[in-house]
Amino acid sequence: MRQINNFTPQALLRGVFFCLAIILLPSCDKPPESPDWPSHSESTEPQAATGLPTLPLSSVINTDVETTFMVYNIKNYLSQPRGETIQSKPKDEIKDLIDNILEVQPDILGICEIGTNADLKDLQQRLKNHGLHLPHSHLMGGADAYRRQAILSKFPLKAYDTAKIEFTYNSARHIILRGILDVSINLPGGETRFVGAHLKSKRENKYFDQALIRRNEAQLVRQHVDLILESTPDLIVYGDFNDTKQSPSVRAIAGDHGSLNYLSPLNLTDSNGQKWTHYWGYQDIYSRFDYAFVSQSMKSRIDMKQSYILNIPQENQASDHRPLVITIY
Repeated sequence: MRQINNFTPQALLRGVFFCLAIILLPSCDKPPESPDWPSHSESTEPQAATGLPTLPLSSVINTDVETTFMVYNIKNYLSQPRGETIQSKPKDEIKDLIDNILEVQPDILGICEIGTNADLKDLQQRLKNHGLHLPHSHLMGGADAYRRQAILSKFPLKAYDTAKIEFTYNSARHIILRGILDVSINLPGGETRFVGAHLKSKRENKYFDQALIRRNEAQLVRQHVDLILESTPDLIVYGDFNDTKQSPSVRAIAGDHGSLNYLSPLNLTDSNGQKWTHYWGYQDIYSRFDYAFVSQSMKSRIDMKQSYILNIPQENQASDHRPLVITIY
């Protein structure tokens, strides 16, 4: 402060003229302005590394419109033995489930553990009764006669047939338990492929090794992904993988790190910075079982600042899973 007070008016005037001269001089060495990349982009890799032409982001996606995608294992929304009788999902669990979905207001809802088409229609109607209209749907199942996957969308969708995907285990043919859900949706930001998976649970089985079944199913998902990426660059693979981050099954779905077809995990957290999505009360274990992976060209279309794991109160009975919420350009 003492130096500023010692400047004479003439010295200050000379300083002003000097600064103006510097500003007005042409600068050939000044680097060009950086493109207006969205602040959410987590990728630091060169755009060319995706195998796609390097284009201004505004020419390939619409950043003015966002789509909310919710991924949720809704815990046996179906009829099954409950106590001594066959019953549907309890009403108090359904109420909490509807409340959780309405809190997010998704444009697209990808779900695991739905039952029949009638169960899906029931959920769809309950949401509509509360103002959330998702008129387009697709139900996908496999060898599991009770639990299926489904997707609900406010946008029209195109479904692909994946019902007969099989693998060989112990010299026998096995159909993937809950199928591979595969749809294409034309979002405001461009056509996007959604692939849902619900891998074999960790529940032990006297007939086969549950971990090996899950790994075989994961390999089928990965093979299907590679086929899709031959023609469709923008892809999201999501669901309940029933395994941890570094397990062989989860890594199989992601693919080879550094390759053009590698799927990048969306490392989501809740508002407390926690990453668990499943609570197993019997063993008192918190795990991350629910995932979303994106293709390399899809990474720039994900708004990570608006993507998260939904916090759910402990008394909430909707599910033993917490949903993922993903915001897409």
